[in-house]
Amino acid sequence: MSTDRSSIHIVALVTNNAVGDSRVLKCSESLAAAGFKVTLLAGLIGKVPAAESTSGFSIVRVPISKRYAQKRQTPFFPFSYTVKIKHKYVRYGSRLIAPDFLFWRWASPLLLKISSRFLYSAWPLLKDGEESYGSIIDQLAPDIIHANDCDTLGLALRAKKRAASRGRTIEVLYDAHEYVQGVHRKHPVWQKAMMMLESTSIQKVNSVMTVSEKIAEMLEDDYRLPVRPTVVLNAPRLEQPEVDEKMKTIRSKIGLSPEIPLHIYVGAAAPQRGLDEMVDALAFAPGHHVGLVVNPSAPYVLGLVAKAEKLGVADRLHLHPYVPEWYVSTFVSDATSGVIPIHHHLNHEISLVTKYFEYIHARLPIIVSDVRAMAAEVRLHGNGLVFSAGSAKELATRFKEVSADRARFVAAITLEMLDEYSWEHQGVKLVNAHQALADAVISSRLGK
Repeated sequence: MSTDRSSIHIVALVTNNAVGDSRVLKCSESLAAAGFKVTLLAGLIGKVPAAESTSGFSIVRVPISKRYAQKRQTPFFPFSYTVKIKHKYVRYGSRLIAPDFLFWRWASPLLLKISSRFLYSAWPLLKDGEESYGSIIDQLAPDIIHANDCDTLGLALRAKKRAASRGRTIEVLYDAHEYVQGVHRKHPVWQKAMMMLESTSIQKVNSVMTVSEKIAEMLEDDYRLPVRPTVVLNAPRLEQPEVDEKMKTIRSKIGLSPEIPLHIYVGAAAPQRGLDEMVDALAFAPGHHVGLVVNPSAPYVLGLVAKAEKLGVADRLHLHPYVPEWYVSTFVSDATSGVIPIHHHLNHEISLVTKYFEYIHARLPIIVSDVRAMAAEVRLHGNGLVFSAGSAKELATRFKEVSADRARFVAAITLEMLDEYSWEHQGVKLVNAHQALADAVISSRLGK
């Protein structure tokens, strides 16, 4: 079927502010380049513009309602009044006498066991999301909704239902960025709510996409899907930018000479990411340096700095704030190795993470912990080394081994590997998936 792509409006939903979300941004850019009208609907979180146009698509950001979540967290009277005038220890302690702690934390799982009808009552962030996004989605009048992550599924399907009541067709694509059953959040209800949202929604969407073959297989088996989800790896673009004179590279920013070993990590900083082991490894690898491209002001990162000072290795630990997603591979390209020291958690075991592809396109040897998918990949291609997750001594040994024979690992990164793990290659599958949905929209317009 011949489709005028410019007549098809794709609205991509994401509940973060989209800044630095490489997958969301690349998907929007590729779909716009393919001729679709694309609007990325995100949250107005932090100091970001409410609206902007970039790379052929529009970004609209909406204020995020916290009404229902705050209502759960507000202490019962008279403590709610006390909280307004007292110090932080009173505010935080008073959470113990808020409805969430006293009632909802134990009641919500029971309600979810009874029926999915209680989902929005059990998890108030879904109500807040609907209040924030619902009317805006209707105003944008999408033909296709690209729902990024599980928490947007309810928004997409409710918009689809409202549109149908007015005689309009919306096709929904669910892009599962992670395996929900393998994710854990601090709040005990989050996972139960998200699992129920996914299980009650996934059969109602028109297409499913995800980030790895293993997750695709697991989703197909878990929900008996008629078609295995399309796999679109979150790989970098094949054509990497030249070194920018202002952004430079990590080694030049640090002021480290080329012969000094520098092992880098890029991404979110958290204990389960294994960054403690990177700092601890410095004590066992004299002369080696570690660079972390993270949020330098995060409490966990400040704790790593304190640890480095205590170990006497602070002069060999370097912090740098995030750089734009399109520049990551160029920025780290003069490091000695790229490190992925993550611990054993289900989602860590089953996917090749974004930084794995970023390191490959930077032509870096990769040092990865023995999580299943990535360890197997590195051993297969020979483009790096594996160490036991959590072992700082073993990681230090890998630092030394990679530095001693770096050229061998770099040579294992072939042109074929770069092509397969490129956005140009993966983006074709993305566009094809949306083309199928666009054809369905056109058919509905023609009454077929």
